[in-house]
Amino acid sequence: MCKVPKIEISKNKIGDFYWAYSDILRGIGINESTYDQRIMAFMALKLLIDNEKLQFNFEYWDKFGLTDKQYAKYNAGDTKQTFLNIITDIKNLGTDNLKYFIQEKKLNPNNESIDILDYINHKSTFALKEYIEELPNNYLEMVLEIYITKAHFKDYPREKYKDLYETTISRMKKMSGDLTGQHFTQKSIIHLMCENVVDDLANSSNDILAIYDPTCGTGSMLMESAYYFQEKIKKSKSIKVYGQEMHGQTWLLCKIFLELCGIENEIAYGNTLTNPAFDKINGSDSFDFIIANPPFGVDWKHDYDDITKNMSLGKKSNFLQVSKNDIITPKKSDGQFLFMLHILKLLEVSKKHKKHAKASVISSTGLITSGRETSSEGIIRQKIFKDGWVDTLIEQPKAMFTNTDISTLIWFFDNKQSKKNKTYLIKINNSYVNNHFKNKELKVLYATAQNKKDKQKNSYSDDNIKSIVSLMYNKIEFPLFAKTITFKDKYTINFENIMSYDIDISSIDSMNKFDISESYQALSLSLLFIDQVNSKYKDFKLLIDKLSAYIDGTYIDKFYVQYQNIYVDMLSMIKSNKKGADSSFIKKIIRQKNIEFKEINNTFEDIKSINEKVSIKLDMK
Repeated sequence: MCKVPKIEISKNKIGDFYWAYSDILRGIGINESTYDQRIMAFMALKLLIDNEKLQFNFEYWDKFGLTDKQYAKYNAGDTKQTFLNIITDIKNLGTDNLKYFIQEKKLNPNNESIDILDYINHKSTFALKEYIEELPNNYLEMVLEIYITKAHFKDYPREKYKDLYETTISRMKKMSGDLTGQHFTQKSIIHLMCENVVDDLANSSNDILAIYDPTCGTGSMLMESAYYFQEKIKKSKSIKVYGQEMHGQTWLLCKIFLELCGIENEIAYGNTLTNPAFDKINGSDSFDFIIANPPFGVDWKHDYDDITKNMSLGKKSNFLQVSKNDIITPKKSDGQFLFMLHILKLLEVSKKHKKHAKASVISSTGLITSGRETSSEGIIRQKIFKDGWVDTLIEQPKAMFTNTDISTLIWFFDNKQSKKNKTYLIKINNSYVNNHFKNKELKVLYATAQNKKDKQKNSYSDDNIKSIVSLMYNKIEFPLFAKTITFKDKYTINFENIMSYDIDISSIDSMNKFDISESYQALSLSLLFIDQVNSKYKDFKLLIDKLSAYIDGTYIDKFYVQYQNIYVDMLSMIKSNKKGADSSFIKKIIRQKNIEFKEINNTFEDIKSINEKVSIKLDMK
């Protein structure tokens, strides 16, 4: 092979190792759609090297960081062949710092080895040797230099490891024009999914808490949930995470990220639907908590025979039995319900062993609307809701994910199944202000993301999460946001119809009929309501200020003070253990709202009249 002139890489032109390596790959004619595989393969090595998990490094001019004796074993005269020799023998070059890189063969690709290092270069993960061989010797040296100078993972914040894959994929897919199928779950969503079970895990009799994600990807949900529980649970409990992933590259990265974060784990390679790796954890028990964001709209028809064969086993199946007489499967174009039935089966196993367990699962909104009552989706929904598996169902606002702005659901499952045929609903983004200002949102239970990414514009603050979980615990009915529904014959849910934009005074009045502790109920109401008042006050004040030349807006300040007084009075009643705090709070709110409605309706009429005469931009951002 003729010697290729070395390319000069301008530091001013190239910002990081993604683009630097991409320039080299482009120079040798590699298809852009495969850049990410090569970039992540070298990144995986560098992650292990910088965290002292391997005995060698990328410094080819200094014997790759090996001892003289080691280098003599691998040295082939040039960088390329020497590096290939090292990679071929990588399983013998791990350090004593590796903690969780040994697991049962049956969990790993092709059941070939117990050592994860054997899969750094493997047909099921990364064809690392091919990526090295395709580079001329001097080009390989350039790639190694790029990762030395531009990819620094020593003392890298452990909570950011999970972002590396997302960042790499996003950048490379943008370049190749493919942005489909990558819906990464942001931290605040995971925190909301976890907060619901903090008390349960803290009170668990198990010394080791088992957390499972059947579609774990690179392990971002497992890592974040482990961190969250470690911080929230004060008792001395260990956490072990379990997961399964069918894509070899993401499986390997998941093992690496969890290793670097020091989280004990077992991550299986394979298809959860056709060959689930886990069923019994903690002895005869199942998992303590299951968290998942299964892929949306993934076709599973090629697995139809294997899945239906398993379902025919009835109670011995890996899926919750929907019907005793028939095999019921969702449409072949979307496997979300299959993952859900697998998760519910694990919760059922826990219940049989008298163990309380929960699960939090993300899905598309189509799962509660698609299919007629007699369709397979309708029958599956009927089974899930009728048997009381769903404690709470939340409709999230749009723009919560990086590459899609669709609205999504979070299903909170509980194997206690205490309220059959009933489900508590929360719609996060409702506000009657939307009824007057289209496409403008008053954010009460969610917030604008501090670090916006592509289409991800929204998130949950810590206060949002506290308010939402408070609603879930107490099942408080709050107009526009939360309501318990009882299923009769139709097992479909339309959040838009259930959570009307028009405030119903009678529904507010009915809250005093609840048998929950009145003080706690009133406190939960106030915590939620004061957020609404503060946000509404800010937005309306801004609007009124813009129209100050035409409208007297001083009444807004007066209403705000009245709401603050109601809030303070109610807290005072709670602290002094006075009875009737909730009913007093509700009556005062109703009275205040009646006054407010009249004034605001007049204001809207004034605004409409003014807008017809004067060109005014009503911006409520």
